[in-house]
Amino acid sequence: MAPVSIDDLRVVVAVAEHGSFVLAARHTRVPTSTVSRAVARFEDAAGVRLFQRNSRKVSLTAEGAMLLERAAPLLEEMDRLVEGLAGEEASISGRLRVTAPTMSGSRPIAAALMSFAEAHPKVTVELSLTNAVVDLLEEGFDLAFRAGPVHGADLVARRVWSVPYALGASPAFVEKELARRKKLDRAALESLPAIAARPDTVWRFRRDDNGVTTIRPRIRFCVSDLRVGIDAAARGLGIVGAARHELLAAGLVLLEPKADVGRPEARELYAVYPSRRLLPKRVALAIDWVARALRDAER
Repeated sequence: MAPVSIDDLRVVVAVAEHGSFVLAARHTRVPTSTVSRAVARFEDAAGVRLFQRNSRKVSLTAEGAMLLERAAPLLEEMDRLVEGLAGEEASISGRLRVTAPTMSGSRPIAAALMSFAEAHPKVTVELSLTNAVVDLLEEGFDLAFRAGPVHGADLVARRVWSVPYALGASPAFVEKELARRKKLDRAALESLPAIAARPDTVWRFRRDDNGVTTIRPRIRFCVSDLRVGIDAAARGLGIVGAARHELLAAGLVLLEPKADVGRPEARELYAVYPSRRLLPKRVALAIDWVARALRDAER
């Protein structure tokens, strides 16, 4: 494989993060033609195609997604190593305003930010838990954690966690309503009482052929905070879809859709921040800190 250029890699990562050659050009402050040439050089040197392109959008190939996941954190870490040669990292300070979903924000993300605050006593952390998609610039937030897909030309999104999802119900519900069955077909999933965060909730399942099955459940209890939804499921009110570890922690029984339905689709969690040329150090460090904590929690 021919040598690759770090500068070209930075451009490739910018295209991957923004999903657009034009937006990547704005972010890196170079002409769009320069971005195109840098991507072409990198693909030639690596010997793989990183992007699928058409007239409307740019999407990652499997190799491109792998490169983004591995290279983006390495580039950020390299930048911080250079900045930290003079011992600056220990002196980071200021206010860090973060918004996150109620479920993941109240538990793994909050725990990670608490340990981040302990390690950096000069940083003041403000965490706002909401399932609403807030305007980061208008509301003055430095950082958001959001389930994908993430939209917004003025935003950068970095995937930090793939959250395994599952369906669960109380042991009493399984005994009474399912006659101890744990494997359910589509008809059962559509007709059984369900608990969800929104009236228009749709459950998504990934099949072995990589296709997607969508099911609109019969919602019996709707609550915006899925922590409450899990409590409702524990009381036998119905089936709930949520992070697998949250269901197990609540003592719920995991339900298995039949093969033709597929497996509950994982939720991709992204760190989202306003597009800037230089991200404040406290924000960049916080993203890395939370990403590591979430990865470690899976082990």
